[in-house]
Amino acid sequence: MNAKGAPPEAPVEEGVEEEQQVEATPEVEASEDDSGIGARVTAVFTAAEKAGQHIVTLAREEAEDIRREARAEADAYLREQKLQADKEVEQIFADARRRAEAIEEDARIAARQVEDDARVRKERLREEARLIEERITWAKEGLGEVNDRLEEVFLENEPLALPPDSDS
Repeated sequence: MNAKGAPPEAPVEEGVEEEQQVEATPEVEASEDDSGIGARVTAVFTAAEKAGQHIVTLAREEAEDIRREARAEADAYLREQKLQADKEVEQIFADARRRAEAIEEDARIAARQVEDDARVRKERLREEARLIEERITWAKEGLGEVNDRLEEVFLENEPLALPPDSDS
């Protein structure tokens, strides 16, 4: 503002002489300044609205880009995790197969041992049965010999004939 309390005058455009400017009365000057300021304020608001809309559009586009990028990263992470899970499942199955094969092999070994033990026991039982049969045969032969000797002893000691009993 100048010393009179009025706003400063606008700079003079090139090619326009100062002498041609007519001093306006403060009322006319204020009314021209108000309409010029209003137009300027409107222009500023319009420019601000357009800039705001442009900023909002850019922000939406950037948000959409970020959303697409996040979705792509999430999909990639999901694929990576799925592959990792598949590898872990394959490892678990491989370990389970190895354990099952080891258990099966242990069972085969145990079965062979049981069969071997059964075969050995069967052979022992056969041998024991054979020995018992031999003892029975030996015992029969021995009893036959004893019987023969007893018969010989009884025959030797048997009186030839007993005389008839005389009662006197």
